Amino acid sequence: MKVKTFIPAEYIQDVIEMSRDVFSEKEELEFLKSCLFYLQEGFNSQQAIEMSMVDYLVDM
Repeated sequence: MKVKTFIPAEYIQDVIEMSRDVFSEKEELEFLKSCLFYLQEGFNSQQAIEMSMVDYLVDM
């Protein structure tokens, strides 16, 4: 059985607004996937953005 996690819409809005017009289309998609992973793990939007940015920089 798969566990469902509630992610507040505000967190998703924060992530989308931050990534808009910053990355290429492919990079933005990977960044959003990474943010969603961290949001599912219980991080707030700011923490998810910071962790995803670290992931992005490490993968460069």
